[in-house]
Amino acid sequence: MKEYRFSDNTILCSVWLLWSVALGLYLYDHQLSCAITAILSFLALVFYFTKMKLRIKAMFGKKTEAPVASSTTLITPIQTEEKKAPIADARPNTIIAKNSVFKGDIDMEGDIQVWGKVIGNIRVKGGAIRIMHAGKIEGELNAPEIFIDGHVEGTCCAETLDILEHGELRGISRSGSMSIRRGGLFVGQSEQVENKKKPEIERVVSIKDNQGDKSKTKNSA
Repeated sequence: MKEYRFSDNTILCSVWLLWSVALGLYLYDHQLSCAITAILSFLALVFYFTKMKLRIKAMFGKKTEAPVASSTTLITPIQTEEKKAPIADARPNTIIAKNSVFKGDIDMEGDIQVWGKVIGNIRVKGGAIRIMHAGKIEGELNAPEIFIDGHVEGTCCAETLDILEHGELRGISRSGSMSIRRGGLFVGQSEQVENKKKPEIERVVSIKDNQGDKSKTKNSA
């Protein structure tokens, strides 16, 4: 940078010096010498501006090339993350929307989320019943898992029954295990039921005495 400044200052000083010499020659009526010095000062000025133009192009040309390399490097991690994303196999899920009222019995497989109001019985195989914060149910619930975060009036039959912070159960609870979190409410009767397990097959091995053993016992007697 110091070399650039020194050369620029030298060129500008020479230009101003030539212009002053040309002005003096013009005043003393030396027209030919005045024209020569004026031409030399003009060429020096043109050389100064071309030099500055080339320097500006070199500076901005380096800056424009840098973002291209960075943009290409950012593409590869996104593609690798998309390829590694696992594909989850989700079981069927039924949702009863908020502000909706369903009257009747429901018999299904999979999970069910109740955001609205259900008047009737719900039976679920191989899934869970989830009564959300705004959900209300009047009837009997039967499922392997029941999560209550809303309002239930009726009977709940499940292997595991969880009453969450905003949950309220008024009725009968028939479950293998029941938990009530802080803020939950249970009013009614609780009956603990053993979890249903498949009975183990008993093996019966018959032991028969051989005829040779019987004869040995008689001879010994």
